Amino acid sequence: MTIQNTVQHPAGDAPERKGVFAALRGLLNPTTILLILSALFAGWLVIVPVAALLYTAFAEDTPMGPGAFTLQNFVDVLTSPHLGELFATTMIFAIGTAALTFLMGAFVAWIVERTDTPGREWFHRMALLTFAIPGLLTTMSWILIASPNIGWLNQLLQNVFGLSAAPFNIYTMSGMIWALSSHYFPLAYLLMGPAFRVLDTRMEEAAVMSGAGKLDVARRVTLPLLRPAIYATCLLLFIRGIESFEVPRLLGMPARIFVFTTEIQTATSNVPPQFGLAGAHGLLLLLLCILGVYFYRRVTRNADAFATITGKGYKPTQVELAAWRWPIFIAVSFLFLVALGLPLFTLVWQSLFSNVTAPRLAAVGQMTLQNYDLILHYPIFLGAVKNSLLLGAMAATIVVGTTFIMAWISHRASPKYGWTLDLLAFAPIAIPSVIVGASILFAYLIIPIGVYNTIWILLIAYVTMNLPYGMRFASSGIVQIHRELEEVASTSGANLIQTFRRVLLPLLTPVLLAAWLFVFVLAVRELSASIFLSGPGTHVLGTISLTMWEEGGSFGAVCALGVIQIMPLILIVSLMRWIENRMGALRTQS
Repeated sequence: MTIQNTVQHPAGDAPERKGVFAALRGLLNPTTILLILSALFAGWLVIVPVAALLYTAFAEDTPMGPGAFTLQNFVDVLTSPHLGELFATTMIFAIGTAALTFLMGAFVAWIVERTDTPGREWFHRMALLTFAIPGLLTTMSWILIASPNIGWLNQLLQNVFGLSAAPFNIYTMSGMIWALSSHYFPLAYLLMGPAFRVLDTRMEEAAVMSGAGKLDVARRVTLPLLRPAIYATCLLLFIRGIESFEVPRLLGMPARIFVFTTEIQTATSNVPPQFGLAGAHGLLLLLLCILGVYFYRRVTRNADAFATITGKGYKPTQVELAAWRWPIFIAVSFLFLVALGLPLFTLVWQSLFSNVTAPRLAAVGQMTLQNYDLILHYPIFLGAVKNSLLLGAMAATIVVGTTFIMAWISHRASPKYGWTLDLLAFAPIAIPSVIVGASILFAYLIIPIGVYNTIWILLIAYVTMNLPYGMRFASSGIVQIHRELEEVASTSGANLIQTFRRVLLPLLTPVLLAAWLFVFVLAVRELSASIFLSGPGTHVLGTISLTMWEEGGSFGAVCALGVIQIMPLILIVSLMRWIENRMGALRTQS
């Protein structure tokens, strides 16, 4: 009896052990491994800096780094006599920028996508170019244009009309709002354009046939259908206004108009650095962004109610402007002339003079290329160019490669769990870049892995900030490819790597290349996070431009540096537009 029991017991356990091993083998398939690795990668990039920000905000500052737990940082911030003013100026700047930027961008998007206005292709190209130019350079240009002391436009208007005072002052809240809005309105255009493009006008036509006037149609039909796109665009513009650093640094601080981003940067640059105070300010700023995202989710929770594309019978149409075609063409052209033409002209003109020189024919004979020679021999220029290009290329490659895999998992391999990847990858869109920079600085001062004061810490920041853009590009490409192509490849015996290499990648090449170029441009022009993370030997183009400007050196040399930065960006924008046209042609053929 005993022998029989001892023989049967192992036999009874065998199926159980076999079932456990089979379950483990099922879990350790390539898809699950990719899901786990992607979640760890995205989680490390997003969660670690936020955790470091929390830790730093609740720790006292010591010469050795964060010390004991304390609430004093929040006490200092919340009891500061300047907190109310700081909050008010930040909100006024962010809301004012979001409103003006949206109005300008939505107007251009409506003209390009819904009307028969001439020159729409050129308007699209100009929007891409305006957005590609670094915000630091456009802000510097507006100082040279509208400063009460050195602004050439003020001098011109005073001379022509005999004015006793400068008519424009860029060092005001309205000047700050204009400087940022004139640079960011192409972002609103790029966000609202697709919404206008896919809006089926049959609902508007039905309202007109029912006797509704144009204002009633716009108020009761068009705007409600566009509500999710409007909320999403305004939310992103609001966050971009909150996180803006270049404009408050160059225009706000001289006028003693302070916002949260400049307070955070000031706290980290004090001697000794006040990282705890910066962390407390950062958490308040992050809370504002989270509240914005929360309210956006609340108002768009019934997004299906706004769908207008139902497949059968859908046909987007254009609005015929008749006699208004050319007046509107002139109005949009004037907008780009002011927002893009004036800053570009100012940069090029001033780059040819050693001293600040107002544009006039008599000064043409004084033009010189000395500033360009100075920049090309500037000690850290070549190093900054190398760093910017290398970081841009590496960040774009990592972002595109990882988000391609993450998007495939989210939409194909594991939709049940893959949504967490989408959430993690999209989270940095709600985190201001100045917070990303400060948080990563805190994190890698605490975590001893040797990336502090190297280009690798900049790379971590660039990848983190650009994950949302890579994920949106990759997701849009994946959903356009029918699942049956992958199923046919699998049935033919192709493994996962072969399916990626021979099916998905060839079809997604235009989308991934466009994403690569987009992220590359954003990385090369980045400043807000770089100002916290760059150091000796790790300067990028944005930081040396800011340093040269604030050191009070030659304005002409800084403008020459800006022109050198912009020239390759023009070529990249042209390439991006070519890819867009190519992708559109392929979709039409399919």
